Amino acid sequence: MKNTFQNTTYNFTVTKKEVNNNKTLLPSVLYDRMESTAIQSLSAIKEHTVIKQNLFKLNLLKNAFLKDQLTITHKIQKLNKHEILFTVLVEKENRDVTEVICNAQFGYTLTNKDILNLAS
Repeated sequence: MKNTFQNTTYNFTVTKKEVNNNKTLLPSVLYDRMESTAIQSLSAIKEHTVIKQNLFKLNLLKNAFLKDQLTITHKIQKLNKHEILFTVLVEKENRDVTEVICNAQFGYTLTNKDILNLAS
């Protein structure tokens, strides 16, 4: 399978609407942002492929807070014509040190739409 996927880096600042009363980033917001970076890289094949999430593992290591600068990156761990597995990292910059606050794995099964049309 030709690698048409892009590794994506996404930067954002934690805003007031994304935190709880303790000014801690809501886990659901972080998950949504992480998942969207992985899915963005699949956009090149969406027209011809059915994409279904089949694996998800999330490790929250530290909290992020209001006004923190976060960077989400992912890289492809496994790729073949049937599946793709991403490792996703979320990093927070603290002065001169960058620390990983969360990591995850997202796995997707890939099915060619032409094959599905032949089966119906």
